[in-house]
Amino acid sequence: MMRRLLTLTALAAVLVAGTATSAGAGRRADLLQPRTQAHGISRGQVFDNRMPDSSVYQGRVPFVWGAYPLDAQPPDVVPSRYLPAIRDNGPARPLSWYQANHPDWIMYQADRTSPVIQGGSSPIVTLDVANPAVREFYFTTLVLPNIQAGYRWIALDNVVPWNWTAAAGHYDASGAWVQQYSGLDDPAYAQVFLDWLCWLRNKLHKYDVGLAGNISPLGVNAFQRDKSAKAVRIVDLWLHEGGFTRARDSNILDGEWAQTFALYRSVVPAKPVVSVGMTTGALATASQSQIDWIIANYLLVREPATMLALVGRFDYGYFVDRPELDLDLGAPTAAPAQHAGGLWYRDYQRGRTVVNPSSTATSTLPLPAGTWTDSHGAAHTGQVTLAPNSGLILTRS
Repeated sequence: MMRRLLTLTALAAVLVAGTATSAGAGRRADLLQPRTQAHGISRGQVFDNRMPDSSVYQGRVPFVWGAYPLDAQPPDVVPSRYLPAIRDNGPARPLSWYQANHPDWIMYQADRTSPVIQGGSSPIVTLDVANPAVREFYFTTLVLPNIQAGYRWIALDNVVPWNWTAAAGHYDASGAWVQQYSGLDDPAYAQVFLDWLCWLRNKLHKYDVGLAGNISPLGVNAFQRDKSAKAVRIVDLWLHEGGFTRARDSNILDGEWAQTFALYRSVVPAKPVVSVGMTTGALATASQSQIDWIIANYLLVREPATMLALVGRFDYGYFVDRPELDLDLGAPTAAPAQHAGGLWYRDYQRGRTVVNPSSTATSTLPLPAGTWTDSHGAAHTGQVTLAPNSGLILTRS
């Protein structure tokens, strides 16, 4: 779907406005922080359930989204426990359990007969997180046992602050219908969801536990973009499953790229981020152009606590390595900058990263004096030309 183009100035105003919802958020010093690298590529791991030996990422990965089991984690890794945002993750409590024990907690669609059931790793009923009793049950039943087991981070999936599940309402204890929401972009739903997110984060902070949130996609209109930005500011660590490749489908470009880039630049200096660069196929067979695109964009937005999870479409749970992940240009020497021709670039101690986020325009960037070698071994002097939808990493010779 084509995204409406926003100027970075206009988008920045949207991102800054209305931040009261996230009051109290920030990079708390007492939370266990991932020990990211000062330069080079800091790596994040998305699940590790398909690895017989977690020590394979010893010294390489500072943070694992969905780490199992906890006692198998290397000592320098910060593990997190996966949970879904608005549904139960306990297989012992299917829909029938809630119908028998807490029928007023079940969310229904607009027909008032179809429970809102989410698929994925745990297809289970969606709960009414506007209900204080549901919130306490969720924390006591799903979260607290994992804190007691030793997890210092909760990895919350499906953090989508608009009504993507088409929830409409619930039945109260007497069987009367309670209408709550209507439509995809209902402000009432967004308000409840963001309040629930704040509530959970604040509850976790009482235990010195951090909240990581998978907030992706970022939205297709101004309402959704604004709510996503607020959600990103609430969580302590942002996992962006969409990254700059729209979560496996294709590279994001034009206005969608500008919106994503602006949100990164407004967020990454203040908190840890795991940017998921997912290729359209398996990582081992991914095109070199998409690998270049993912890494060039990562280096463009990278800050000390920014991590990259380079994965193929079917690679979650595995530790998959590529030589490009050993690339080290040193520390950045400047903020990202845009050339008049539309290219974005950023200088590092030993090189430069360049991104052309246009879907149509080829553009040329002047280079400082000297010889610059790209990741394919080609030398460039004077200037470099990038085709649409491409990225390049240059090392100063």
